[in-house]
Amino acid sequence: MSIPQPDRASLRERAYQRLRRLLVLEQLPAGERLRETEWAERLEVNRAALREAFARLEAEGFLKKGAKTGYFVPDLRAEDILEIIEVRIMLEGGAIERVVRLGKNNPQELRLMIEACSQLERLVHEEYLLGVAEADRRFHEALVNAAGNRRLAILYERAPLPIIHPLIITGEQWKTRVQQTLDEHRAVLEAILDGNVALGQQLLRTHLDQRAFVPLYAG
Repeated sequence: MSIPQPDRASLRERAYQRLRRLLVLEQLPAGERLRETEWAERLEVNRAALREAFARLEAEGFLKKGAKTGYFVPDLRAEDILEIIEVRIMLEGGAIERVVRLGKNNPQELRLMIEACSQLERLVHEEYLLGVAEADRRFHEALVNAAGNRRLAILYERAPLPIIHPLIITGEQWKTRVQQTLDEHRAVLEAILDGNVALGQQLLRTHLDQRAFVPLYAG
């Protein structure tokens, strides 16, 4: 009995999702060229599916097409980072307002945000780099999804809003910085649970502003 092979659409989606995850978590060096042969093999997809995934990621701002050929990881400038932070503040701040206005600011509705905080705490102790980055991202995505606005969630998902950590630190300094991130997440969450929109938005802005040019993750 033959094993059914993935169709082109599923291969394209696989390549897109895996690459997007690496780009969002900034696991690929800025300026790196993504070579088709290498990445088709790494993602276990054919080159046609990979090209379609590349094109979609370029359209969403996650990749940059070379002047002649190939795709590259964008090299974010200071102004790019500030724009990303500004967009995140607008989208996530709007989510806070909607969560409270609709009465969704309770532990059941915000369960995924609470779980992301618990997961981040555990991963700090385990010193699991990629896991920490994922838990960080999951907290912010859970906030947007809690607002219950499908179009807002789609916009947030498709916007090129990577985790910002351009500098590298290690050891105890890394633990201290990630613990600060966890404390800031919990402060934002507590403000939302209390129904204090202004405080939640202020804490979120401070949290994201501090992230712009402050080292966060160990290499």
